[in-house]
Amino acid sequence: MSDQAPGRVGARRLVGAASLGVLISGIVVNVYLAVVARALEPIEYATFGSFWALALVLGFGAFLPLEQELARRLPIPGDRRALLRAATGAAGVLTVIALLVLGGALPILYRALDDHTSVLLALVALTVVSAGQFLVRGTLIGTDRLVRHAAVMVLDSGVRLGLAVVLFFVGGANAAAFCWALVLAIALSHVPQLPGAWKRAIAWARPPSEWRGPSPSARGLVRDMMPLLVGSACAQLLLNGLPVLVVAQAADGGETAAAGVFVAAFTLARAPLSMVVPLQSAVVPTLTRLIGNGRRREVLVILVKFAVVLVAVAAVGAPLAWWIGPWVVSLIFGADYAIGGVDLALIVVGVLAHVGLVVLTQVHVARGRHRDVAISWIAALAAAGVTFWVVPGAILSGEIGFAVGSAVGAVVSGLILAASRRRPASGSET
Repeated sequence: MSDQAPGRVGARRLVGAASLGVLISGIVVNVYLAVVARALEPIEYATFGSFWALALVLGFGAFLPLEQELARRLPIPGDRRALLRAATGAAGVLTVIALLVLGGALPILYRALDDHTSVLLALVALTVVSAGQFLVRGTLIGTDRLVRHAAVMVLDSGVRLGLAVVLFFVGGANAAAFCWALVLAIALSHVPQLPGAWKRAIAWARPPSEWRGPSPSARGLVRDMMPLLVGSACAQLLLNGLPVLVVAQAADGGETAAAGVFVAAFTLARAPLSMVVPLQSAVVPTLTRLIGNGRRREVLVILVKFAVVLVAVAAVGAPLAWWIGPWVVSLIFGADYAIGGVDLALIVVGVLAHVGLVVLTQVHVARGRHRDVAISWIAALAAAGVTFWVVPGAILSGEIGFAVGSAVGAVVSGLILAASRRRPASGSET
């Protein structure tokens, strides 16, 4: 796609370009995870799996709202230089918040990372690198450089795979080596892109005489992102925090190897979410236009059809996971990774419920009801936490907790949407 002024690319092309990049990078990332699993023993992979899950929590959970806000604001005429400066300040604030949360959860995290200080330091480094990663992503999306955005995603996954292959053939690498290689891959793929992306964004800005309104500030950006930040953090804790708790609890019960198998299977089964989560922002403009034009019935029809498809996929996918799922996991990750069919069926049901929750919350975003997004994800996380606490056994509690939490969140989100159908849509709360 040629470079052009923002706002001239249709939703279909937006989703198409983003989907292609996510699809290719998703395939490469799954190959990368398989290479790591074959290079490490299950007990070491449990540590890496915890790091991987925490990396997603800290990345998407803390910085996805920054990407969304840049993607929303950059197409609007204004002082983009000031906006990017404010975004840098906001990224710094979000980094500090993430590191404070990391420090507060240190006792649990240290156990989940099997007392590896080097892995913990890699997690701190990844938090800092993620700020630059999502600044790049938001800038590229906001300036309609979607082909470049897709290329960066593919580059990132390719560098990860390349470094993992090198460590695999060198031999003797532990979980810490693969964790630091992941940090290096993200930094090499994204940070060099930032100056060029910002230069082009500023070049597209209108002349100073045409700017209107006050200049953006870091404080204003952080304030506007808070409802989405709450929802995003809860979403990532539900999706990626539970595996960390499973590993931590399994370590206390001497089930670390079994936890490593669970993490590998969970990572494979939730592969569809690796596409849905990065693409969630792309569907918002289309939903917003439909709702703004009074075509809410069409949105309802889309949701009903989507629900029917999800139920149909669950009816087929759960038995299929129970039947051939264990064989697929062993084929991809190795003979040491043996898991029961019932476990995989529970994970698949949870993944499909999670997909429904993600889609429903994007309708709330399109309606400008960002507090409803936060409520939906808080309900999901609370239900998952209670279930994890009540159900005995580290592995089983993680599987059932994820499924129940995702389902409860989807139901709450749907009820909120149904209750608010007759209320006029409000302006964006951000």
